[in-house]
Amino acid sequence: MTLGSWGEDKAAQYLQKQGYVIAERNYRSRIGEIDIIAQNDQELVFVEVKTRKSQTFGLPCEAVGHSKIRHLRRMAEWYMTVCSVGSMEARIDVIEILIVDDAPYLRHIRNITE
Repeated sequence: MTLGSWGEDKAAQYLQKQGYVIAERNYRSRIGEIDIIAQNDQELVFVEVKTRKSQTFGLPCEAVGHSKIRHLRRMAEWYMTVCSVGSMEARIDVIEILIVDDAPYLRHIRNITE
């Protein structure tokens, strides 16, 4: 299992413990991929997961810049159109996982914007 897959598993487990229902994992379309799509009450949550073993290149969430956020928005719009989810609200979250002393530190950043 790759570090990314491991991190996505941990993120999905965390979300489920928080009461989210996982709708999709690694959803792919012709325009890209979304790591996790979950439902929280009447809101669809599109989640980008970033996992790192060190801070050599900064915190994991710092890898989600303006262009990545725009791409995630396009993917969310695509999904909501293709899957006919109705009038549900949507947001984009980031879950960063940093492994410190062999223990994962997880931070959930809700509703990221540019």
